[in-house]
Amino acid sequence: MNDTLRVGFVGLGGISRQRHVPGLKRIPGVEIAAVANRGRASSERAAAEFGIPEICEDWRELVARPDLQAVFIGTWPYMHREISLAALDAGKHVFCQARMAMNAAEALEMVRRARALDLVAALCPVPFGLKYDRAVERMLREGELGDVRLVQAASLCGAYADPATPMDWRKDHRLSGLNMHTLGMYVEVMHRWFGWTADASAQTQTFVPERVDETGARVEVRIPDQVLLAARQRNGIPIQYAFSTVAQHPVDRVEVYGSAATLRYDVASDVMTIARAGETTFVEVEVRPDEAYDVARWRVEEDFVAAIREGRPYHPDFEDGVRYMQVVDAVYTSADSGKVVPIEEPV
Repeated sequence: MNDTLRVGFVGLGGISRQRHVPGLKRIPGVEIAAVANRGRASSERAAAEFGIPEICEDWRELVARPDLQAVFIGTWPYMHREISLAALDAGKHVFCQARMAMNAAEALEMVRRARALDLVAALCPVPFGLKYDRAVERMLREGELGDVRLVQAASLCGAYADPATPMDWRKDHRLSGLNMHTLGMYVEVMHRWFGWTADASAQTQTFVPERVDETGARVEVRIPDQVLLAARQRNGIPIQYAFSTVAQHPVDRVEVYGSAATLRYDVASDVMTIARAGETTFVEVEVRPDEAYDVARWRVEEDFVAAIREGRPYHPDFEDGVRYMQVVDAVYTSADSGKVVPIEEPV
């Protein structure tokens, strides 16, 4: 019996080249069997670079192949729902890039289909904080931080500070939907550490109302330049988020203020430090051997394959994605209404 897991790629771009293909090639009994990029020339280059034997003319041909058991989706968000549903309906397990969908309604449709068909439906995890996840879990469990009274997360950059900067896919609502900058990514990390979001109150600002797209056309900017979000987790922990793509000096950090200690996590350096009550010096958080996670050689692809072969638990899954997409939706609803928006349990 042939137990080789045959995988196809739809959209074999940056992160797939850097991470997913090398990760899959390290796993015995996994074959990357087919690829479908935006055009044939791009597919041919990817196939030649990675020794992929088959090229499909489009993604529909790929997901319909009976010889594939799993599909990796590396396209922009506007295609995630359609490709995921088609792959699931074809009996394929799915691994989809983050920014799960254009909005929460699409994400809910995706997770419901995966549940109904009992197939593995995974999302690419945010690498932020993976190195410290288990240490944070331990510190919270053992009360090392005391009562967590405030969390602040800031992700500021100047990607669109210049009004002449053209619109790329991350800024184009037609391709990215409601997703703004690193909003969903940070929410995913906060969910890993502090549980699900209960409600959200947000303000948004757009400082440049139009930008030029890749065709040279001027397009209305619907994805905000800046989001200020006040959220409350179900366990009562308040989280303040600040996201901006028009800040001149970049910041990416998370600060956790507990009654017994404070954590500071610098995303760029991937270093978390702690200072206990009464101390003025922050020292790097200890990661014990049983908590270690090598982000440089992450286990994302191994976890996906093990979920398929052995039924092992895996995260993030489509339900995790729905949870952060609900927060993304709530930002827009709250900003439009001026009200606090409750985050309902996805069903």
